[in-house]
Amino acid sequence: MSSSAKLQKRPHVCPPSDATHPKDRWESLFVYSFICKFTNLRHKVEGLESPMDLEDALMQKEPNNIVSQILAQFIVNLKPQTRNLSIDQISTTVVSVLGEYFKSSERTIFWDEDLRVNIDPFEGLEGGFFATDWDFKLKILRQLVELQLCHAPDIKATIDNAWGVVHNKHKKNQAPFVPLDPSDPKSREKLQLTPIGQDCQRKRYWIADDSPRVYVSTNPWKITATFQTVSSTKEEYLATIENLKANTPPEPKKSKKRSKLELAHISLIEALEARIEAIDVELARVQRVRKKIEQKRLLLAQAEVRQTRTRRQTRKPDYVYSNDFDTEASGKAWDDGDEYQYQEEERLEDEYEQDFSEGGRRGRSGPSVGTRRSTRTSTLNANGKREGSSDSWLWRGERRSTRLSGGEALLDAEPRRKRARTEESTASAPSTDGGLPESYPVANGVRIKNSGAAALKPTEIAMEEIAGKKKSKFWVYAVEPIPATSSPEPPSTSRSSDANGRGANGHNLDRPEESEDAQSSANMVLDGSLSPATSP
Repeated sequence: MSSSAKLQKRPHVCPPSDATHPKDRWESLFVYSFICKFTNLRHKVEGLESPMDLEDALMQKEPNNIVSQILAQFIVNLKPQTRNLSIDQISTTVVSVLGEYFKSSERTIFWDEDLRVNIDPFEGLEGGFFATDWDFKLKILRQLVELQLCHAPDIKATIDNAWGVVHNKHKKNQAPFVPLDPSDPKSREKLQLTPIGQDCQRKRYWIADDSPRVYVSTNPWKITATFQTVSSTKEEYLATIENLKANTPPEPKKSKKRSKLELAHISLIEALEARIEAIDVELARVQRVRKKIEQKRLLLAQAEVRQTRTRRQTRKPDYVYSNDFDTEASGKAWDDGDEYQYQEEERLEDEYEQDFSEGGRRGRSGPSVGTRRSTRTSTLNANGKREGSSDSWLWRGERRSTRLSGGEALLDAEPRRKRARTEESTASAPSTDGGLPESYPVANGVRIKNSGAAALKPTEIAMEEIAGKKKSKFWVYAVEPIPATSSPEPPSTSRSSDANGRGANGHNLDRPEESEDAQSSANMVLDGSLSPATSP
């Protein structure tokens, strides 16, 4: 053979498989074994309990939870910062992540020998990842697994730890490598995917978990290797054992020993029989899990049908408070409800002033005229809750507001009023022992108080109302005119002068020659006053 012929020799390429189901493809075992050894998806994804569940999910041509969760975990292992992992966006995310690796010179399963580049399998694909055939989905999952084994930091660290790979050997005080226990899930023995045994015909038997699924293949190092499934249920598993026993080579003569193939065949039968108890436990666990999933689905279906409202409605609630509510037009009659009545502002102000005169407190003496539509009681306690007893208007021996459906009689006497702390209010306020007057005096058309800090002094005059200004019902403007006489008032009767002979408004009372100027100044102040008390 010439040298040119050797250069044109094609590299190792496996022939395409003629399998019609994922169970007869070695990629199915490869992907599921990776899921069991390097991830916790079996305990995390609902419904992924055996290789059969993965194969059924791949056969569906619509988005499903199992395949989407597997893709999301694979993408996170490769790109931890990826966020678009929902079931409606996972297909686009897979395309973008694989597109980055296809642009590199690293050979993937989609490598083109003629073009020397990776061909994007999603180019020209319609319907997305889930609408493709199961063969295409299985190839994408296989490619993602291979990329994780080469590029995922956590996966590589797990492999290095199991095989004792040390990257920084030059560093001092490096801890020596300690092999992991073979029973450790992250040990070398557990991470390796090796056949459970070999029969006398050199066929390998493979398992991935404690399920009854068993795969059989010929020599995987040859191009002509075949792969298929021989059992998926316990009955098929027991039948496989019986078939192996039937094909067991006969006992050799006394002078001869069994060959290695015969010993391997017998060891395979023993290994498969030792798994029967573990298979029973696994099948019971899967049955319990599936039963819980079915109950959950039934509850969700019932929740969609039944009403979630716990209180039965007797009538449709309406929160419109209007005087012209048409009950006949709406088809509803509110016989047991009250209508809210609008109160004008002047009426409210008169009631407020009347409460001041009768009760001496800033509270109305009785319930307001406006009523509620609802027939439920409107009495609330201090916490905003309705009272359940008839004497709810009493609390700790004190008088509550009469708006809380309280009676006219009081349990105890009204609390004593606090003494004012300012000097002017202390001098002007009357004794707190006496009762308040029943009505306020009127001066120049303005209602004034005769008690408290806002009461007028004997030397002050209340101002009249000024047109265009808003009226106030709390306080008034007052002035103290300068007396015409030159002699100041005696200190014993005057509360407006201080020890220096100055009035409350700051004028010197000892200078009669300035009285005319002061009087004219006072008149100017009166004319230009902007008292809110005199406003309408």
